Amino acid sequence: MSILDGVQRVLALYAEGAAELSFTDVAQRLSMPKSTASRLLNQMQHYGMLDQDAASRRYRPGLLLSQAVRAGLAATPLDDACRKVLARLSADSGLTAYLSTLNQRETVVLQRLNGSHPVQVLSPPGSRRAASGTAMGRALLSRLSQAEFDALYGADPTQSLPMEGKDCPATVGELAQRVAQTRADHYGVAIDQAMPGIGAVAAAVRDPSSGELRGLCLSFVSFQVDAARVAALRDALTQQVAALGRELNDPYWLD
Repeated sequence: MSILDGVQRVLALYAEGAAELSFTDVAQRLSMPKSTASRLLNQMQHYGMLDQDAASRRYRPGLLLSQAVRAGLAATPLDDACRKVLARLSADSGLTAYLSTLNQRETVVLQRLNGSHPVQVLSPPGSRRAASGTAMGRALLSRLSQAEFDALYGADPTQSLPMEGKDCPATVGELAQRVAQTRADHYGVAIDQAMPGIGAVAAAVRDPSSGELRGLCLSFVSFQVDAARVAALRDALTQQVAALGRELNDPYWLD
């Protein structure tokens, strides 16, 4: 295994949603000797890719990576408008709020606000997840045209998709049905699906002048939230995102 291969595999763990990792975590999840994992993590820390917590000895993404993410995800006027909405949603609910975009078949986190009662599983900016398995992903996919959706997933409804978790779409046809429902509802909900114990409600806007696509969501611990609370969060989210959509003259939110 080359050093670059090792670095890529470690960074992929963070991209999948890990917030902090010990060398034991890395060794187990990547099936590598602990000594190899320890040397690799030490080298990544030395070059600024990772930081190590002095108390827990666990590693998290370092300043160099954060700077690279910010450079690659430069803010646009749409992002600025979305972030104001994100701040209100997080402050009003106390929950973790995310701003994301779509890159091929994956969502990419642009910003996370923890709120006063954040979930324990947090995805840092730059994190990627398969769009098919999350509320955020399906909200973003619901804003694509049929041609754009087919370009990503193909037109064969029987084509299988990687299983992301419980109750996630297993085929392109199942995903298309979920996306159509999300489009009709103007929001997506996922509870205990790709991330057991975690739920989310999401909605998306698209700037008609630039075609830029952004999704906003609230994330919560599923067993702490009943159906009435989910409905209240859904209504609060869609009201805020709808208002933003109207400001943008997004036809989807003008109905």
